[in-house]
Amino acid sequence: MKWDFSDRHLQELYEKGRSNKFKFIDKVLAKKFVERVGRIEAAVSIYDLREPPSMNFEALKGYQNRFSIRLDGKHRLEFEIDFENEEKTEGFVRIVTVSKHYA
Repeated sequence: MKWDFSDRHLQELYEKGRSNKFKFIDKVLAKKFVERVGRIEAAVSIYDLREPPSMNFEALKGYQNRFSIRLDGKHRLEFEIDFENEEKTEGFVRIVTVSKHYA
């Protein structure tokens, strides 16, 4: 899928493994972030993001076309998809944030 970041801080985290905005992210979590972004890039359709099930791909309530996948037990990678087909299986992904799920 085509994708980009919603802001420069996420891009900096992806490229350098750190960002002042995301100080709570350590090296291990930064590595997982890069791996998950790679999975998004490699995905052909939204169904590819459901594997492996441990990523806990889910639609976020209260948002239209916003989803998340798990980075670890308490952090999620949130992204929006501008769907390009009626089946809502393919589209452009915008990575929005890394959130603390249970903070």
